[in-house]
Amino acid sequence: MSAVVFVGVSPHPPIIVPEIGGRHLKDVEATVRGVQEMMRRLVAARPDVVLIISPHAPLDPRSFSAYSGPRLRGDFWEFGAPQVEFDVPNHVVLLSRLAAVAHERGLPMWLVPAGRRLDHGTMVPLYYLLQAGWRSSVLVVGLSLRPFEDHIRFGECLAEAAAQLGLRLALCASGDMSHRLKPGAPAGYHPEAHRYDEAIVEAIRAGDFERILRIDPDLREEAGEDIYRSLLIAYGALGRALHRPEVFSYEGPFGVGYMAAVLADYSDQASEAESPAESIGESDLPALARRAVHAYVTEGRILDPPLLLHGGAAERAGVFVSIKTRQGQLRGCIGTIEPTQENVAREVIHNAIAAATRDPRFDPVRADELDELVFSVDILSPPEPVADPHDLDPKRYGVIVEAEDGRRGLLLPDLPGIETVERQLHYARAKAGVRPDEPIQIYRFTVRRIREHERAATDAEA
Repeated sequence: MSAVVFVGVSPHPPIIVPEIGGRHLKDVEATVRGVQEMMRRLVAARPDVVLIISPHAPLDPRSFSAYSGPRLRGDFWEFGAPQVEFDVPNHVVLLSRLAAVAHERGLPMWLVPAGRRLDHGTMVPLYYLLQAGWRSSVLVVGLSLRPFEDHIRFGECLAEAAAQLGLRLALCASGDMSHRLKPGAPAGYHPEAHRYDEAIVEAIRAGDFERILRIDPDLREEAGEDIYRSLLIAYGALGRALHRPEVFSYEGPFGVGYMAAVLADYSDQASEAESPAESIGESDLPALARRAVHAYVTEGRILDPPLLLHGGAAERAGVFVSIKTRQGQLRGCIGTIEPTQENVAREVIHNAIAAATRDPRFDPVRADELDELVFSVDILSPPEPVADPHDLDPKRYGVIVEAEDGRRGLLLPDLPGIETVERQLHYARAKAGVRPDEPIQIYRFTVRRIREHERAATDAEA
């Protein structure tokens, strides 16, 4: 199944925000109900991250854009409601991967400088997203003036970037339809503008996006719309196919068309992490660790691994899960020397949760820092006894020291600052609480170390 689990469409007139609309809210009741229902369905799809496509994000004609920085902030000051403020975590990990994938496909991206305030095309749907209970990360991308096909291809990049990170992605395509439905409308009046809105609504209800692609360019120009490119990106993210499309509402009380709709909803299928159709192997284990921690920290839920496992994920082995910040600081590391679960996938889930919440050296991982963390997994070979320290090599072998009373200390191989056997044994003894003069049994092991896809990070010390 695709990484994209839900795609919705939301209008973005500030007047549908109660603190702004006031007495005019009664004129857009259908739109408010439609957006609320769409967002309820989005949150129910249980994504890991929500991506908003905004036609009012800062524009570079030649490049797609995305807000950068660890937090996304904004308010409705210019619309007379400065008390309505937003401060949500930005999913910078997905942003980084998206920029790399887009670059690989010849689609330039401009990262809007950190601190730039959010636009109303983002904040209006975000208002209702938060109202629906969303409490995790958001990513916001903007349009370009590149060809329409490039917008579809950019949507494909969104899905690919999320898939590479093992993330369940929900999209909200922000946009208003025709701006010229009535005399006195913001962009003037055109008697044919209503035909544009009718064509889009009917195409979505029929589940036939090709009709939207075939809309007469002159009609689109006459409509004065700002939704078309957002829809193209969403369509690309869906693999150019709709699923269970539905229009919740459409109206144009002020001369601008407002539509709330769903282009795809996969909540009728098992989640990616639990789907029997999903098959994961050894290279997918860091993403599985990330999903396990996300599910536990945000929902208190222990993830079930997929039923179809292959390669290293299906073995039984000891596993260490290391968590670091993007700056390279250790945030948690816990593992098992010998297997305690029926397969490595379950071992990873168990140890990832423990590393995030029960490493005594650190406070438990919080939901608002998940996007800044990097996961790696070490699969251990069975330990073998060593009679002579000359048979050790700190670059190649990890080491276990065991005292006569059962105290044990473990050090993974190839750790920064551990260059000699003597230093390796010294730290292993220290971790076990074994004095330098106490007799010990020494074991060595090798590891298969798997890092998250193309993350620049050194390995965490166990």
